[in-house]
Amino acid sequence: MTSLHHLYILVSKDLKVEFRQRILTATILLFVASACFTIYQVFFAGKARVNPLVWNAIFWMVVLFSSFQVVGKSFAKELDKQFWYYLFIVKSELLIVSKLIYHFLMLNVTSWLAWFFLSVFFTNPVQDVGLFAVAIELACLGLAAGLTLISAISAKAGKNSSLLPVLGFPLIIPTLLFVIKLSVNALDSLGWDLALPHIATLASLDCIMVALSFILFPYLWRG
Repeated sequence: MTSLHHLYILVSKDLKVEFRQRILTATILLFVASACFTIYQVFFAGKARVNPLVWNAIFWMVVLFSSFQVVGKSFAKELDKQFWYYLFIVKSELLIVSKLIYHFLMLNVTSWLAWFFLSVFFTNPVQDVGLFAVAIELACLGLAAGLTLISAISAKAGKNSSLLPVLGFPLIIPTLLFVIKLSVNALDSLGWDLALPHIATLASLDCIMVALSFILFPYLWRG
């Protein structure tokens, strides 16, 4: 079988397991919905108005914390039951790419759910929907690439879940900074001309993250 077919099998396996158990999906849905509703109650109880910048900060905070939920225990099952099978049958490069794709898809679910719930509880301040969607996709790719590698490190270090936020948060700070700047452009509808430098920077950061994961993971996995 070709590498592309192996990659398809790995990604579809993770998706089938998730859709069969629905644990992660239910956790994401519950977390995002409860977080948005709690924030709504806080602002509603205080009779405060949420301006677009506050809405933007709330949105990315929900996405950030839910991303740790998505990626947190990604490699636990492989290390427990399937490690030796993967070690001798599956190329480590294909395994990390399949995890990146799976996490990218699940983070998309998280981000679009957060946008939906915040739009329901508050008004939707996004003026340039297309630009905001681009910001979401670039953010999902950057978060997936950075946190997937850190998740593998924490799993190999005795499944120490505390390593993920400790090591992952500093790694994804540059992505978050440029994503917020890009999303502010979408909120104010400043145009694509001003957003292109941020898009180029985010795309470069995502490529670096993916390349680092692809290069470093084989040494980590076989170490």
